[in-house]
Amino acid sequence: MNVVSDRTWTGREGSIKYDGVYNGEIYDSRSDRLNWTRPGFNDSRSAWITPESLDSPVNDSSMGILILQDMPPIRAGPDALHFEVVINGSQQSYLKREDIDKIQGASFTDDGILKPVNSWISDSGVRTFDLGQNIVGWCRIRFQGSRGFRTSIRYAEILVQPVVSTNVATHNLNIENLRNATASDIYVLRGDPLGEVYEPTFTVHGFRYLSVFSSPSALTTDDVQCLVVHSETTLKGHFSTSNPIINQIQHNIQWGQLSNLMSIPTDCPQRDERRGWLGDTALTVDEALYNFDLIKFYLNFLNLIVDMQLDSGEIPDIVPGTGGIYPADANWGSALPTLTWQLYRHYNDVKILENYYDSVRAYVESLRRSYQLTGLVNFPWRYGDWLPASPNPRTNEHLTTSYAFLHDLYLLLNMSQVLEQRNDTDTYSQLYQQLAEEFHQVFYNQTTKFYADGMQAAQILALALPGVVPSTIRDSIVDYLVRNITENGNHATTGIVSTAQLYPILSDHGHHDLALEMISSTTYPSYGYMFTNPYENATTLWEWLNAPFLGPMSSRNHIMYGSVGAWFYSHLAGINLRTNEIIIQPKMASESKKHLLTKLDCQLSTLYGLVHVSYTRDEHDTVANSILLRVTVPVNVRAQVIFEPLFTNAQCIELLENDALIWSPDLGNNKNRQILVQQDSITDAMIVHIGSGQYQFQARWK
Repeated sequence: MNVVSDRTWTGREGSIKYDGVYNGEIYDSRSDRLNWTRPGFNDSRSAWITPESLDSPVNDSSMGILILQDMPPIRAGPDALHFEVVINGSQQSYLKREDIDKIQGASFTDDGILKPVNSWISDSGVRTFDLGQNIVGWCRIRFQGSRGFRTSIRYAEILVQPVVSTNVATHNLNIENLRNATASDIYVLRGDPLGEVYEPTFTVHGFRYLSVFSSPSALTTDDVQCLVVHSETTLKGHFSTSNPIINQIQHNIQWGQLSNLMSIPTDCPQRDERRGWLGDTALTVDEALYNFDLIKFYLNFLNLIVDMQLDSGEIPDIVPGTGGIYPADANWGSALPTLTWQLYRHYNDVKILENYYDSVRAYVESLRRSYQLTGLVNFPWRYGDWLPASPNPRTNEHLTTSYAFLHDLYLLLNMSQVLEQRNDTDTYSQLYQQLAEEFHQVFYNQTTKFYADGMQAAQILALALPGVVPSTIRDSIVDYLVRNITENGNHATTGIVSTAQLYPILSDHGHHDLALEMISSTTYPSYGYMFTNPYENATTLWEWLNAPFLGPMSSRNHIMYGSVGAWFYSHLAGINLRTNEIIIQPKMASESKKHLLTKLDCQLSTLYGLVHVSYTRDEHDTVANSILLRVTVPVNVRAQVIFEPLFTNAQCIELLENDALIWSPDLGNNKNRQILVQQDSITDAMIVHIGSGQYQFQARWK
């Protein structure tokens, strides 16, 4: 079907006098023409004008091309988020409502429409509302007043902090961190005696608080509804535990991620930026794909990246539009190979690798050409390990971007193996081995016995690269990292790049207890500090970990630190997907630290169906030195369930399924055709091979 405009159309000035993403909308309802968008509309008494004819901007000479963007639309309220998981508890869960402390902020069960939780008159005499949740969207407000009355709505994330000396607060909005974004809507009433409802049409705001200036009538919380707005998606992951700090972090990650899904993955939704910074995307895509179904969203963004890729293979650090710098810092450009690989890993679609392989290879080759000019020792950088917690400096920036080069090369190598590009596999295997050796030679200090400047980030990034840290010193590097963390009060000194690798590194190298202690911390700097500090209770993630003490560069809704959310699913719940198998291997706190994570419940909607993992180590449910684990495996797939020893030198003494013994040291495997049990001779872990179905295991250790 073609819809063609011509001079038989007519037009006139509408009610929207101004609109902008950053600055909001001006709407004069006196210009409303009722039903003007419907067939049969007739308004002969108004001044409608004939349009002028203009040449199409899309033509061969201007190189303009119309291309379909196959992506989910932006939706508001209940149309924006759908569900494939149960978020209010499950019969298969050991985790009960009474095990979960109250979470600050809204719930997804609110259907994307929030009511204010509080309201007051500020010291400047303005009615102000608190939603209790930082969101992206707009508000629907009921007014009653005379025709021509003008009112304005101002949005903000935060309030002005109380005066330190007196602790007196004005309760006014703090708009400093919006920078040049006015984030306001202006409405002129038409004077309907029955009242009128206003909500903007072509703008969105990032906010928790709103103030209504010069309201024609007294407003209450019943007059305000606020719609949550983001690209339409489906919640496919649900993760909850007995640890209230972890639960709040998960809440903040999910709401922060939704806030930054606006046709493209953005960095923040409130200030005069809201851009497609590639670094934020590269670091959080794994987390995002565990929580939400975003395949079309990210495939569209990959197309935008490729569209801006130069013939040299270089890409900018911001996509789409102007403002991005070529070439991107390597950890920002990493979005191209990382998105490609993570989409393949989560959706098991080889076609994704086939479609973007050449673009990924061209990008990695552009890094290779830069390397040939500088070596790793001076590999170019722009941002480094961005925003470590103050007062910590960034680690060696050349090491940080060298990490990205090797990381992306390793992904390309994996892609070539999947696609059976044997020549590329040989080429890039040799190149990676050469670079891994050079990375160690250049950045490892033989005198101090650590990498680069000895900062946590340098050790983490070296450990995260396969084959870089020689096996002879790997344990000593891990030990040094752990000492550095404990000397800093169990706090990280890392920026966004190394934080993404920190928790998996600790869990995979025998220091899972430390990782749990760090994620449970509420002192500065930590995730928990964002919502337990005496100044603000965050319901999304901050840009800076000391945000209350900063000015314009202090977004309260930045997703770039959300990478830890992937660790929740991959390590705490232990769910990892393979081509034809699901691995379920929850990392456990040691017996003496099990209070850090006594219970866990996780659902993940996969291509096979719903995977459900729930466990308890509460001694009201099971005996000491044991775990009760419920697992649901969907149809047409097999799974491995791996029980790791609960403490050093622990040996499994019995393994039961549905109260029936399936393994013990004396009996061995019970030869059950549906369940095969193996004991790992190196780690002493118990490996259970199962098919689809629901299972309840108990593993006991001594």
